Amino acid sequence: MNIKHENVPGQVQELVIEIQKEDYAENVDKALKKQRREVAVPGFRKGNAPMGIVQKMYGKNILVMEIDRLVNEQMDKYFKDNDVKYIFEPMPVEGKSQVDFENPDNFTFVYEYALRPEVKIDYKAMPAITDFTIIPGEEEINTQIEQLRERHGKYVMPDTIEANDSISADYGGEKEAFFFIRDLNDDAKKEFIGKKVDDKLTIAMRKAFSSDPFFARAFDLKAEELSADDPYTYDLTIKRIGRIEPAELNEDFFKVAYPDGSVTDEATMRQVEKDKLTEQYKPDTERLFMNKAIETLLDNVKVELPDDFMKRYIKAVQKDMKDEDLEKQFDQYKRSFAWQILENTIVEGEDVNVTRADIEAYFRDYFVKNYFANFNAESVKEQVDKIVADSMKNQEYVKNAYDMLYDKKLVEVLRKKMNVEHMEGDFKAFVAELSAKEDKAEEKTAEEKPKKTTKRKTTAKAEAPAAEEAPAEEKPKKPRAKSTKTKTAKE
Repeated sequence: MNIKHENVPGQVQELVIEIQKEDYAENVDKALKKQRREVAVPGFRKGNAPMGIVQKMYGKNILVMEIDRLVNEQMDKYFKDNDVKYIFEPMPVEGKSQVDFENPDNFTFVYEYALRPEVKIDYKAMPAITDFTIIPGEEEINTQIEQLRERHGKYVMPDTIEANDSISADYGGEKEAFFFIRDLNDDAKKEFIGKKVDDKLTIAMRKAFSSDPFFARAFDLKAEELSADDPYTYDLTIKRIGRIEPAELNEDFFKVAYPDGSVTDEATMRQVEKDKLTEQYKPDTERLFMNKAIETLLDNVKVELPDDFMKRYIKAVQKDMKDEDLEKQFDQYKRSFAWQILENTIVEGEDVNVTRADIEAYFRDYFVKNYFANFNAESVKEQVDKIVADSMKNQEYVKNAYDMLYDKKLVEVLRKKMNVEHMEGDFKAFVAELSAKEDKAEEKTAEEKPKKTTKRKTTAKAEAPAAEEAPAEEKPKKPRAKSTKTKTAKE
């Protein structure tokens, strides 16, 4: 077995892998003998089929698998031993390989690969980017507290309808509808507010609601099956009125709403709820910061990429890609690939890794805060442990948590390295800032903008750890696609 490489100018290099018959013959023979012991051929006892039949049935597939293993093994060893940093995946060079699986002897595989470009990032020379912090306003805090008071309030059934009540009403004989006054439009609200139990009214209910889904849910219908021209006019009889009387802000309320004893007065409660809202907004502000950071880096750092190689690579991965479509989207792909290289450069030497413990801690914190906040921690520990363990077995949950935690750590690195201008404001100010960003983005052509879905979806992206296994201690390089089998078999 031999592997040869000669440095040539440019990013794209060639690697020649020569495999002699003695490199694979013994393993292929062993695999055939094993297959013979396991295969059942009609007319022969299991394990006694003639080797010639076994060879004819399985020989080529076994040979292809063994050659594929050797090629990938040698390529990985070469890159590791020579500390070669490459981008994308090595690809067979069309017309240069010498492969004949029908008459196997010696094999020669020629692959091309692209060296990772050297990138220099001068953070201080780049324009500053905005890091926005949403500070909840008094109205938001009041709404949060009102919801908390309602959650711990008392359910009563008054005689007269008010704006925040729910209604049960008979219609069409034995049918019953249930809905909230808040889901009606303003004109319909006036029709209902002030009405009492046993009052009757005739009203076009579909027009009364602010949306078809609200109407359909109230009358147990399917929104997609509603008749386009039917106003759904009903004779209603009000049977029950429901209301939540908000809890009083007193000692009993604080004990129930904050069982850990952290809140004993209204001032502390307002600060706690303000902090909760601020935390809830963080994913949105961090996403905005990340997008601005990516755009700034891409606009100000030169990344050399091998265009012709990239086009061949894209077409090899997306076999249905047409040439005209590739040309239209190429700048978009190129921008996305450039970000992968920048990202790898940025995180080298930084503590940007996500461990199994990180993911478990994230799940635990999430479930405790969202489902067990009002329980004593020790009393629900066993239940929380089980939910966390089940979540760690769900590969999709683990992947989403892994990506989210990785991005969070990357944001912290970017905050530390880049020029940052801090800005504070309420949610409306944040929306205005976001809108300004989107307006600016629309000025660019589609070719200039990276795909939103490919921020970390290209070859350099780390794979999320498998749910059944411990996540890697570091963000690993994505393994090379196992394409050798089919490509070598056809050459």
